[in-house]
Amino acid sequence: MAELEIIGPAGDAGVRICRMACMEKGILYRFRAIEYDSRQAQKENYFGSLPALRHGKVRLFEIRSITHYIDHRFAGRSLVPANPIRSAEVEQWISVIQTRLGRLMNVRTSAAAVQCNDTQSCLGILNECIGSRNWLVGRGFTLADMWLLPAVHNFCSHTGHTHLLHTLPAIGIWYDKHKSRKSWNSLCGNESPAPQ
Repeated sequence: MAELEIIGPAGDAGVRICRMACMEKGILYRFRAIEYDSRQAQKENYFGSLPALRHGKVRLFEIRSITHYIDHRFAGRSLVPANPIRSAEVEQWISVIQTRLGRLMNVRTSAAAVQCNDTQSCLGILNECIGSRNWLVGRGFTLADMWLLPAVHNFCSHTGHTHLLHTLPAIGIWYDKHKSRKSWNSLCGNESPAPQ
């Protein structure tokens, strides 16, 4: 069986989400760090954006297609619930995070995004929706949680953890629970971790 490879900048939120998906599934993978706008990025994706995935003859780009492939191609714990309502809710929250918090997920635009009223409004709504739950959807860690982690991480890096707990306490409790996950912790140090 060919080795699965995730390609892109180590600190990119999308790359982290794809690598987390591999680790949460217990998949051995290789990470190849390349930069945005490089000649290699253009070779990996017709549009030049990253991350990208290579697995034998399979070549994919875009986070959602990569994580869909990882979740459906390999055995292990499902990253999206089988229940159609919960599955739709995962897609719903990924779409919200991608469209409304996309600038917060990007290291280059996150400082400005923190100050944006739309970002603060979206986080306020998420805070209410999370409430006292441990996960964004259902009863387990899903792709929706994986998408939210980089956004909250970047928010904390510009405002501080205390500010998060004070202004968005439900998200703060949720973040405290998940930031210690082995898959997330290992990526914050830009390591090439072994699977869980």
